[in-house]
Amino acid sequence: MYKPAQEMPLLEKLARNPIIAGIRDPNTARLAIDRGMQVFFILGGTLLELGPMVSAIKDVPDCLVFLHIDLVSGVGKDAAGVEYLAKTMPLDGIVTTRNYLIRAAKDAGLLAVQRLFALDSEGVKTGLTMIQSAQPDAVEILPALVLPHLADRLPLDEMPPIIAGGLVETWADVEAVLRGPAVGISTSRVELWDPHRSQRRGEA
Repeated sequence: MYKPAQEMPLLEKLARNPIIAGIRDPNTARLAIDRGMQVFFILGGTLLELGPMVSAIKDVPDCLVFLHIDLVSGVGKDAAGVEYLAKTMPLDGIVTTRNYLIRAAKDAGLLAVQRLFALDSEGVKTGLTMIQSAQPDAVEILPALVLPHLADRLPLDEMPPIIAGGLVETWADVEAVLRGPAVGISTSRVELWDPHRSQRRGEA
């Protein structure tokens, strides 16, 4: 059985609202904040933009912010870069495809979400091996719409909590994905940033 060390704050928030706001610039960060989102994945931008985005999000009580470190320019993609971010910004965690950055994040006291691209059987097999080695706190599987069909092939009891991401465009997509093993969905589709509708869906 997989036992991630620090997943509870994230899981508690996703149980209330399974939608994670994927943001790429300060304007969309402000929009997601104004819409009442609680979990944020920063998916782009530069180091200069990063500080104001993270600070604006963390000024809201109980919000969690994760940085997709692979996609942000101006940040070293190494353990020193992760340590710098952990010491200079109030991040809760990172998202990455890279095993060594998962380990660096955990060493720095950050949550670590590992991205897995389920493009074919070999990619899934390789990704599962990487997850077993790195032991992230959660795994994000892309594209999201394959996840309900992929679930029977996954060793779910041996995996961390699953987040789905990519190609989710409608509430019908959200409902279809959440019928599978995903505890949350990351999306940059603004029309899906509706915590009240998410809560109603979860209560139905």
